[in-house]
Amino acid sequence: MISSPRSFSASSPFILAGMLLASPAGAQITDTEPDYADDEIVVTASLPRGAVVTEIPPVVELSEEDIASYGASSVQELLEGISSQTTSSRGRGSGRPIVLINGQRTSGFREIRDLPPEAIRTIQVFPEELALRYGYSADERVVNFILKDLYTGVSVAGEYGIPTAGGQGRSELEANVTHISKNDRMNINLEWQNNTAITESERDIIQDAAGDLVNLGDYRTLAAATDNVELNANYSRTFDNGMSLSLNGGYVYDKARSLRGLPNGTLDVAGDPLFRYFTEYGPLRRVQETNTVQGGLTLNGTLSGWRWSLTSDYTREQVNTDTDRSGDTSALQAAIDAGTVDPFATSFGALLGVPTTDTAKVVDQTINNLATMSGTLFVLPSGAVTTTIRAGYDHENLNSRETRGAIVSTTDLSRDELSTGISVDIPLANENIDVVEAIGKVSLNGNFGYSDLSDFGGLVEFGFGVNWEPIDGLVFSATAIGEEAAPSIAQLGNPIIITPDVTTYDFTNGETVLAAITTGGNFSLPAETRRDIKLAVNYRPEWLDGFTFLGEYFRNNSKDVASSFPLLTPEIEAAFPDRVTRDTNGRLIAIDQRPVNYAEVRSERIRYGIDFSKRFGEQRSSRGGATRPAVVAPPPPPEGDQPPPPDGERGGGRPEGNSASRSGPRGGGGGGGPGAGGPGGGRWQVSAFHTIRLEETIKIRDGVEELDLLDGSAIGSTGGSPRHEFEINGGWFKNGIGFRLNGKHQTATRVDGGLTGSNLRFSDLTTLNLRMFINLDDRGNLTEKVPFLKNSRIALKMDNIFNDIQTVRDDSGLIPLSYQSGYVDPVGRYVEIDFRKRF
Repeated sequence: MISSPRSFSASSPFILAGMLLASPAGAQITDTEPDYADDEIVVTASLPRGAVVTEIPPVVELSEEDIASYGASSVQELLEGISSQTTSSRGRGSGRPIVLINGQRTSGFREIRDLPPEAIRTIQVFPEELALRYGYSADERVVNFILKDLYTGVSVAGEYGIPTAGGQGRSELEANVTHISKNDRMNINLEWQNNTAITESERDIIQDAAGDLVNLGDYRTLAAATDNVELNANYSRTFDNGMSLSLNGGYVYDKARSLRGLPNGTLDVAGDPLFRYFTEYGPLRRVQETNTVQGGLTLNGTLSGWRWSLTSDYTREQVNTDTDRSGDTSALQAAIDAGTVDPFATSFGALLGVPTTDTAKVVDQTINNLATMSGTLFVLPSGAVTTTIRAGYDHENLNSRETRGAIVSTTDLSRDELSTGISVDIPLANENIDVVEAIGKVSLNGNFGYSDLSDFGGLVEFGFGVNWEPIDGLVFSATAIGEEAAPSIAQLGNPIIITPDVTTYDFTNGETVLAAITTGGNFSLPAETRRDIKLAVNYRPEWLDGFTFLGEYFRNNSKDVASSFPLLTPEIEAAFPDRVTRDTNGRLIAIDQRPVNYAEVRSERIRYGIDFSKRFGEQRSSRGGATRPAVVAPPPPPEGDQPPPPDGERGGGRPEGNSASRSGPRGGGGGGGPGAGGPGGGRWQVSAFHTIRLEETIKIRDGVEELDLLDGSAIGSTGGSPRHEFEINGGWFKNGIGFRLNGKHQTATRVDGGLTGSNLRFSDLTTLNLRMFINLDDRGNLTEKVPFLKNSRIALKMDNIFNDIQTVRDDSGLIPLSYQSGYVDPVGRYVEIDFRKRF
């Protein structure tokens, strides 16, 4: 841990020479020493520009060499590779981390998503508590990308992949242009993707008797055919006065085409029902097109020692959905009753009504604006008391139109939200050395916020926490959060869409049926109340370089929770009887799956794990054994623990020597790229985490038995919540060749069918993914023989190596038709080859 400036004797020239050789590249000997004796030298660490200055330790830091070892083609792909460290375990938020660029706010993930990894110097991943200092809620982790000062690159990439079971092809082409200079940054990315469909017949899905007669599997898709085109552009400039401006814009087009089976109907033949499919008009289809336009602006600057930031983002998303359903059979039934038509005939001509198409159009527009100001309120003997003040205005408008036959339904909802908040960080023991030596470093933080929603009224949020570092590298933290949250207007007002013939398992009768599923919004959802507690420990021992231990305990309690409709078990049907439709024989025919409200949801879990990385095979200095001196940190900037000015001459943040991933004598090292670190140098990294769920319960309402997701209850089609989950992520990289392995394992669960229903057993599940790549520039004289291959990389990816698909069995040991492996995971093992070239 870097301490306050201290002098040391330089009487021995050997010690001084050893110090100069062992000190980090960023360390500098001060040019002037007016306050020190002639035999004293002060070494000052020059920390990287753009680092986050905070007493909250990062979960992990990645240097250039670490980043290169992932073999990723973009920031988005890189974040997927380190998802075990960037995904919040708090159970709130969207799951995607908050992103910063050079320690500053952005208007959204689009600003960083398509940057090539070669343009990044360091990545810092921070826990959720840091989000408060940037005006966000403490429910997502924060990832800071420190970019290189100079970078220019053009790259093109192509990918093609298939499941080993066949039946689908995935293609992708991408072009990227990036330029970074001292005061400017520009990034343009164009991407096209295409996935072909997977039908039920390609996965040997067993059909019922009626489906077998018409080869129904040829007319139903398990995975839809999709097309996607994305254009994303970003521009940023830093002005002479230190203010920076970032602009970004993008367009996304998505189209999905799925087959929903054949038109069908139940005919009355001499008083007996006859269910059959009709082939005259081909398969029923669903086509969904999505057009999304996005734009954003970010301003950052300083004012009288305070950092200020303004972000504004606009998104317009339009979704058009066309869903076919079976035509009218009344004329056919009349002909059968008259005895003029054979009900078993292969064709009925004009007697069978043409399938009709239901349409739905949703236009969702959002405008998000947030202003923050951060700085020092006053200075205590222990250090600066800093604060972040935020104010925001958000507007959302949801307009929908749904047509079903002659019935037209429209929805027009809007929401205006005004919000304000403040967070304060108070060091109790930091710069007052005597106290620190006795009890370690201690800091407190607190936050309060208020939002006024035009459709829900006032909502309050608050929180407080403590951080304690008793010894260097060991940090304990505790956080308590309370907040109120309104359901989204999509949950309230999405158009009602009825999808016929969805394969559904009926627990009550223990059978698989084709049921009509209704989706849409629910206007009766209330606001949610949340109370969360988090305890954490982060340990980076000085005696084990590159090693980090992280342990976290979470307890979440929520009331009046808006949720998607759960799995239809007997206990759920008893709780929501009006959402289920059965025929006179008790056969399930329809489910209304619009959002529901839970009275209370409680969860409690522990997550712990390690991250360990090392370099190997490096050439060592012939002066091994020289004593490495302590590196002295510069004093904090006037604005406390806020990011330094964009054109500042020194960075901030925790010393790189304390990073989780170090290169040589220090972490966050510069230069080099693939294979950097000396001839034959390489690196390996491994992280492993274990999650233990202690409690997962849902109380729907008074008088209804509580759901225990760890003991036989479920709200999703994949069963209850596993008691244990394991994550592992590791990699090896040397001389341009690398591989990464990541895997997850969850233990088995069950779903109880009640006294009259059927129980289901869900097996454990292990998925292991492998990525191997080779940088062709590092493979001898290959690029000299084939110049086109210069600056190229070839990668091979294999997802779900062992093709492990969860197995579901009933009490008799049989697999229900709706849980056939093709339904559970139609893709299975997937292999992809990538080629990327930089110019």
